[in-house]
Amino acid sequence: MQNPDIARLFDEVADLLEIQDANPFRVRAYRNAARTIRDFPEPLTDLVRAGTKDLTEIPGIGDDLAEKITEIVTSGALPLQQQLARKLPAGLLDLLRIPGLGPKRVKLLYKKLKVKSAADLAKALDAGKVQKLKGFGPKMEEKMRAGLGQAQVTERRMLLNEAETQATAVVAYLQAGGGVRQIEVAGSYRRRRETIGDLDILVTSDSSAQVMDRFATYGDVADVVSKGDTRATVKLRGGLQVDLRAVEPAAYGAALQYFTGSKAHNVELRKIAQEQGYKLNEYGLFKGTRRVAGKTEAEIYNTLGLDWMPPELREARGEIALAREHRLPRLVELTDMRGDLQMHTSATDGKGTFEEMAQAARALDYQYIAITDHSQRVTMTHGLDPRRLRAQWKAIDAWNAAARGFTILKSVELDILENGKLDLPDDVLAEADYVVATIHYGLTQAEQQLTRRLVDAAEHPFVDAIGHPTGRLVGKREPYPADFEAVSRACAAAGCALELNGHPERMDLPDTLAAAAKQWGVRFVLSTDSHQPGNLTFMRYAVDLARRAGLEARDILNTRPLAAFQRELKRARQ
Repeated sequence: MQNPDIARLFDEVADLLEIQDANPFRVRAYRNAARTIRDFPEPLTDLVRAGTKDLTEIPGIGDDLAEKITEIVTSGALPLQQQLARKLPAGLLDLLRIPGLGPKRVKLLYKKLKVKSAADLAKALDAGKVQKLKGFGPKMEEKMRAGLGQAQVTERRMLLNEAETQATAVVAYLQAGGGVRQIEVAGSYRRRRETIGDLDILVTSDSSAQVMDRFATYGDVADVVSKGDTRATVKLRGGLQVDLRAVEPAAYGAALQYFTGSKAHNVELRKIAQEQGYKLNEYGLFKGTRRVAGKTEAEIYNTLGLDWMPPELREARGEIALAREHRLPRLVELTDMRGDLQMHTSATDGKGTFEEMAQAARALDYQYIAITDHSQRVTMTHGLDPRRLRAQWKAIDAWNAAARGFTILKSVELDILENGKLDLPDDVLAEADYVVATIHYGLTQAEQQLTRRLVDAAEHPFVDAIGHPTGRLVGKREPYPADFEAVSRACAAAGCALELNGHPERMDLPDTLAAAAKQWGVRFVLSTDSHQPGNLTFMRYAVDLARRAGLEARDILNTRPLAAFQRELKRARQ
């Protein structure tokens, strides 16, 4: 079992406990443990089997949780989760797949309206019963109706970081068996979409049957759906489907292109091939029966008169025209990043000190970070009031005075209040090095109100960036309604940056909105929203977002060295 599989079981336990009115502290313990496990850098399965590490040394993991992790690793299941699930109707947990329906709302629907399934919910909606419940207004009803189909969907899309954990482990296992010459994970994973439905792996091999045999005996396989000498499909214990295809070396590039591009991208490409008298498929580019290209992707694109396109761009959003005109952007790379501009410490809801965050960032060869603990409005995280914030900044000043070659920026994640005002006074904000303003409350306000809040914040002289601008949580909460053309125009005019938040649960600003904002002249910052030192590696997901949006290093402020970055901030331009 990979870490995401273990974390998912703990999340399910938390959901089941919450629906059954368990002690809130117990629910929170499982939620926090799930996040810790999901973000833990080492495979817990390896640690349990090796017996070299006491799991209770992991922050937030006590004896009971450590024992349950061991149970999951050794048996592939968690008896507690099974016991709790048996106490509820089988269809009830399916409702959690509907955006906006968390455990609290599901519990209310179950207790007040006896809703036990998606079918029951549909009937309750049609009868007008749901609107009568507290917290279920017309907008929520509309969301539930739109999301009813999700409750019946058996495929669970996985967050990119979870899929990456699974993909990395499978690829390493196949390579360790020998006989693999080339291997790549294709599909939406290679395009770096924020969620992944399944994994498509391509290999070339001297003995494809041997590779397929090894694949079918991978330790995390729950079911071998099919297996032949050149193709096999398995289901992992966490529910993820993985397809493995062995192709001949002369067709490897063609197969990689075919199984990477979106459907729309591939349709456009095949149309171009037909117009030039070729036939394009997963086996190669053919002139009649003769294969003229296929060994590499570049061969195929070049033969069609196109530049090779980075996988992240292959969504049929104009990249083919740019490739024909040799105008593809030089996409930002992880090595371009010089600093991380959103993270939290134990002063609020993080799990490390600012010194520990700085140490982790230096190990990544960064030049600077911004410590952005929450402002006072976020009471559930013990947000900082002016006195506590200034005390933190004083300590940061002292640390910077003794540091060499690295700088911690005095910063804050500033709440944009429901009434449109900012959570801290201007005299405090003026003392900061960098301020990122975000919305956490009032997410159900009308589009006009939310837009006005964002625009006013973008125009404020001491707000340098708007953080996680749509407020979405991937697969859990839809973006709040706002006019992002108006927000982008305001940011461009005021010199306020928009954040691309690479935390896998946020991935916000979405790539399509970031691409549109670039057209309005907006500048960006990339960050991780880290809550512990190990989260700083999430920067690669922020870079994935930026690349899918077609962003170059010059579009992103924190690709610059510290002095240049500070000169580019709005506060320096006032």
